[in-house]
Amino acid sequence: MDRHKDSEQIDPLRDALADYLMIPGMKAAILVSDQGLMISSVAHDGVDTASIAALAIDTVATVQRFGLQVQAGFLDTMRIEFDKLTVVLAPFASDVMLALVATAGSLGALSGNLTPGRRVESPTGQVPAS
Repeated sequence: MDRHKDSEQIDPLRDALADYLMIPGMKAAILVSDQGLMISSVAHDGVDTASIAALAIDTVATVQRFGLQVQAGFLDTMRIEFDKLTVVLAPFASDVMLALVATAGSLGALSGNLTPGRRVESPTGQVPAS
């Protein structure tokens, strides 16, 4: 896992993101601003988190335009499956997105509830019991 060279600096966001890397197959967890800038990230060696952050915002903007055009509403969570990778993009705060990058098939049904305190409704509109 990559770490800041200055290990004396404490980054609570980074510490929280590190928990995602404990999920088998997870390669990176990145917090991205609505401007496409990386706020904080943790990743295994070889993952270009800055490029992922920049590309993620363009991807989300395009999908949001699509959703509004077809009157589907606003985008909540997006999951992209590639041959070798799975990317999940989810809201983290009003102007921050969580991007998770993992090996293909390793996330299973994870994208249902990625952020603490977020309420997920069933198709009937009811919140499932926890």
